[in-house]
Formats: sequence, C-alpha cells, structure tokens
Amino acid sequence: MTTAAAPSRVRAPLRLRPVDLAGLPLAVVTLWATVVAGADAVAAVPLAAAAASAPALTRIDLGERRLPNAITLPLLAVGAVAASVRLASGDLAPLLALGCGALLLLMAVVGGMGMGDVKLGTALALATATLGWAAPLAGLAASVIVGGLAGVVALALGRRTLAFGPWLLAGNALAAAGALVVVL
Repeated sequence: MTTAAAPSRVRAPLRLRPVDLAGLPLAVVTLWATVVAGADAVAAVPLAAAAASAPALTRIDLGERRLPNAITLPLLAVGAVAASVRLASGDLAPLLALGCGALLLLMAVVGGMGMGDVKLGTALALATATLGWAAPLAGLAASVIVGGLAGVVALALGRRTLAFGPWLLAGNALAAAGALVVVL
C-alpha cells in the first residue's frame, strides 16, 4: 500500500534582477553616512547590508508576498554578530532589539504577519540597535506607522493584504537616519 505524499510548496530559486543592483549605491551611501556620523564598523556593516538587500527584498515581497531566507537569514546573522559585539562591550540596546523581534513574533502568531517579516524585522532591529537603544524602538514604531498608512491606502483601493517587508525597511531606514543625525 502506498500513501500519497503531502503536497509541498516548491519555491522558485532566488533570481536577482537588474533593479536589485540599486542596493549597491544605497549600501555605499549608508557606509558614507555612518562614517561621517562617526559610527563604527559594528554599526556600518549591518546597516549597509540591509541597504544593499532592500531593493531585492522590496521587489520580492511586493511581487511574491515572501521574504526569502536566502536574504533574510544572512541579514539576521550579520545583525546578531553586531549585537553580540555591542553586548560584549556592555551595551544593552540589542536586548531591546530582541524585544522588538519578540513582538513581531507575537504578531505573526496571532496572524497578519509572516515569519519572513519576523526575521527581517529582527535583523533590522539588531542592526539599528548598534546606533543606540532608541533606534530599534523607533524603527519598529516607524514601520508600523508607515505600514499602517500604506494599509489604509490599500484598503481604499480595495486590497485586502499588504506586503509589510518594504515598510519594515522604510521604517528602520528612517530610524537609522534619525539616529545618525542625532549623532552628528
């Protein structure tokens, strides 16, 4: 007797597009801004990595409603390394970033958000935590605000769902920029 295998979702392999190369100048600008603001490499590297991947993540999430592990997990790893360096030096801001990640996980559990959003949001919170304790909180708040505004527009246009990844990226970019301006 044979049993039927459960259907599996096979994802197409990750294919980058020419528009994704826009992340390279974004990463260069991010590196430049962090250096000008006096931030160290522990802050510059995860923020530049997030900037480099932002166009691809935005395109994929808007088009396919997913945030691929091939991009989010390396960002999470880079953010975790940076957060570990900060924790080792006595900076407790990464603990707030983990709290932001836990809040995103709770939101995913109750519905309305995917695990890709949780991984991306946690990676971004860890990256912005390298700029101080307020940055990951501001990033999450800004993401919810801009995402909420986009959601209102989407509802007005008759759409029932919204890709949240682009708004996580935008909100955390605003928080990072604000933190760098405060440093200046």
